[in-house]
Amino acid sequence: MSFRQRVTLLTALAIAVTVAGTSVAVWMIAKHELYAQLDNTVAVQAATGTHGFFGHGNNPNSELIASDGTTNGPIPVTKRAIAVAAGTGSQYYYVSTTIQGKRWRELVQQYAPGTALATVAPLWPTEHALSRIRLLILLIGGIGIAVAAALAGVVANAVLRPVKRLTAAAETVAATGNLSERVVVEGGDELGRLAARFNGMLEALEDSVGRQRRLVADASHELRTPLTAARTNIDLVREGRISEDEMGRALEEASVELDSLTSLVADLVELARGGERQLRVEDVALDDLVAGMVERSKARSPQTTFVTAFSPTMVRVDPALVERAVSNLLDNAVKYSAPGTPIEVTVRDGEVIVADHGPGIAEEDLPRIFDRFYRAAASRAKPGAGLGLAIVREAAEAHGGRVTAESTSGGARFRLTLPATA
Repeated sequence: MSFRQRVTLLTALAIAVTVAGTSVAVWMIAKHELYAQLDNTVAVQAATGTHGFFGHGNNPNSELIASDGTTNGPIPVTKRAIAVAAGTGSQYYYVSTTIQGKRWRELVQQYAPGTALATVAPLWPTEHALSRIRLLILLIGGIGIAVAAALAGVVANAVLRPVKRLTAAAETVAATGNLSERVVVEGGDELGRLAARFNGMLEALEDSVGRQRRLVADASHELRTPLTAARTNIDLVREGRISEDEMGRALEEASVELDSLTSLVADLVELARGGERQLRVEDVALDDLVAGMVERSKARSPQTTFVTAFSPTMVRVDPALVERAVSNLLDNAVKYSAPGTPIEVTVRDGEVIVADHGPGIAEEDLPRIFDRFYRAAASRAKPGAGLGLAIVREAAEAHGGRVTAESTSGGARFRLTLPATA
C-alpha cells in the first residue's frame, strides 16, 4: 500500500468513525426527545383525571384499577398495579406494555384509596418515527462516509503533491546525476521548508562536486608541469646526452621540481581534507606562535626585513593549522614584496596582519584571491601553484574566523582573524 493510499484510508476511517459516532448520538438524542414528548403527553392526560374505555385512535387514554383487580378498560392489570391501588406499592412511570397487539406507554399512580389510575398513550407512532430516523441516519451516514472517502483521496493527492515533486526530483538526480535539479517551493509550511532544505542540499552538493572536479582538473594541470620537467632532466642524465656540467644543472633542476611537487601534493592533501579535518584545538598564545613563524621566514629569506608589533593575545585554535596559514601569508609577502622594503607583521586582539610593499592586488583579482589555483596575471611568472592563500582561508573558516585582503597605496595587506579567548 502506497503512502497516498494509507493517508486516504486513515482519513476516510477517521471520518467514518466521526460520522458513526455523530449518527449514534443523533439517534439517541432523537429517541430521548420523542420519548420525553410522549411521556409528557401521558402525564398531562393523567393530570386531567379523565378515564374510561379509550376506544380507537392514537390519543392517550386512562382507566381505573381497583385494589381487587377489577378495571373499566382493556389495560392489563398487574400485581404491581394492584399494589399501587391498595397503597402497598409505589407508583411507577413510563413503562412499555402491549395492549391488543400494540405497544403503549403506561403511567400508573394512586388515584384514590383503593384505586389506581393507569394512563397509556400509543407507543407505535414513536417507534415508527424512530425507525424512519434510524433508516435516514444510516442512509445519510453511509453516503457521507462514501463521499468522505472520495474527498479523502482528493485531499491526499493535494497534500502529497509537494512530496511527489520531491520524490520526482530525487529520482531524477539519482537516475541522471544532474545536481542542477530543483523543486518549486510553495508556501512556508513544513513541506515548503522541506523543499527549500532539499534545494539547499542539492545546491551544496552541486557546489561540492563542482569544486571537487575543478580541484582534480587544476591539480592534474599543476602536477603535470613539475613531473614533465623532472622527468625530462632525469631522462637526459640517464641517456648520457649532456655534459657533466649540464648533468649537474639538470639534476639540480630536477630536485627543485621535485621539491615543488612535494609542496604541491602537501597543499592538495591539506585542501582535500576540508571539512573532514579533525581540529586539535587548544589555547595558544598567538603572538608567540607568529613570532616563531617570523623567525623561520627570516632563516629562509635572510635578505628580507620584518617589522613586528606583537600584543599578547590568546586564541583557541589548532596550532599546526594556524602555523601553516601564517607561514603561507609570510611566504606570500616575501614573494611579492619589493627588494629592500620591510614586511610588517602585527598581532593584536586575535588578528594577524601581514602587510608588504609590493605591487598590490588588482581590483579584478580581489574577489578571487583566495580561490584554489587562482593566480593573478601579474603573478604567473612567480613560483607556486596558487594554493597558499586558499589554505589560509580554509584554516580561518575551520576555526570560525575569516581572512581578508586589501590593496593599499604601498602594497597589499592580509588580515587573518581568529576566535580570541578572554
